[in-house]
Amino acid sequence: MNLPTSFTTLLAVWGAFLSTVLAVVKLREVWQARFRVEVKASLTASEEAGNTVSIRNLAGKPLILGYWEVLRISGRWPFRKEECLVSPDEYACDCSIAAHSALPLYFTEQDHFDWGPGSLQGDRLFIRLHFAGRRPILRKLAE
Repeated sequence: MNLPTSFTTLLAVWGAFLSTVLAVVKLREVWQARFRVEVKASLTASEEAGNTVSIRNLAGKPLILGYWEVLRISGRWPFRKEECLVSPDEYACDCSIAAHSALPLYFTEQDHFDWGPGSLQGDRLFIRLHFAGRRPILRKLAE
């Protein structure tokens, strides 16, 4: 069967266009399903009301938070100094964060930490999150 050259060229162009469109759709799906975490802090001076740090999973898959720690960091790299203010008990279990949901961490009474400019004295307040299967991530809470 001999097809005209213009028809085979048209068919090749259509195939290239269709595969490009499908590749763009697939790349968009992969980009939207990537690992994304948002950390929001609601800090108060009152020990009774306490501080709240909300860890929001923006990805389409559940995450497992294995460990976390609130840090006071002074200086810049390579002379950076870290001081752990609050961390979970040694018996803390893994917390699952469902897709598109949040996990609040409450810091009241003995777990409350001061965050005001006078208490930090120029240092910065961070939280380090250890997710299963990932490197720890460090997010700023206050300056």
